[in-house]
Amino acid sequence: MRSVALRMSRGLVVALAASVAIVWANARGLGWLGWTVAVGLLSAVLGASLLQGRLGSREKREARWESALFVPTQRPRAIAEVRRALRALLPVKQRTRSEHTRLSVMLAELLDAHGEYAEASSVVDAIPLDPLSPLEVALVRHTRAVTHLRGEDAKGALAALAGRAASGDLELDQRLDLLESYAKLELGEAGQTLTFAGQLETAQGIEESVVLEARVVRAAALDALGRREEALVTLAALGRESLLPLADLGQPRVRGLARTVLEGLDE
Repeated sequence: MRSVALRMSRGLVVALAASVAIVWANARGLGWLGWTVAVGLLSAVLGASLLQGRLGSREKREARWESALFVPTQRPRAIAEVRRALRALLPVKQRTRSEHTRLSVMLAELLDAHGEYAEASSVVDAIPLDPLSPLEVALVRHTRAVTHLRGEDAKGALAALAGRAASGDLELDQRLDLLESYAKLELGEAGQTLTFAGQLETAQGIEESVVLEARVVRAAALDALGRREEALVTLAALGRESLLPLADLGQPRVRGLARTVLEGLDE
């Protein structure tokens, strides 16, 4: 209701301004100028309204795709829609580069959530990094690492993270460090991963979401070291709400641990 009232008020103000311009110009024998100003004002408002509507529609559409990550029955439709949106952006131009990158990452995440790990990796690995900002590069690297790890390709995950620079977002950089550490535990360096995750988990000034992610990595490291009971206890401390998405969308080792904990809670 508030947005409707604002739009109506804006329209009345513009209409009034256009009328004033016409009256002022007519009084000076410049009727053509008044109508030119009036048409210009109305065109500008109409253009802004159409742009706002388009942006709002795009945001709603992408929010629906993001929610499909957690609803298996919605994923096939979302995947098909994102593919169509990407095709509409071809050939990719400089002004559409960011949108194409964002939608490519979204498609990879949807494919990954749907269990199509090889295709997800293929989509995100094909994104060129050179034209992107440091933050965009880091986000692409994050998705590349996640999809390779979920496809049980730890070496591919490490390759995706190799040679990275700071993104300008400390929280994102810490997540990338955790992904690198996780990949290394799957390649036999679980002891180092356990130490790193534990240090990050207890460090001062760390975002709570990063602390939780570090705890998950620490649990995976404990499991890789043969300390499964400790791993299960560590994950159980996260609570059911955190365990449910891990049981569905976590890395293979973590998925198994989360499902075991949930089964124990349900007994």
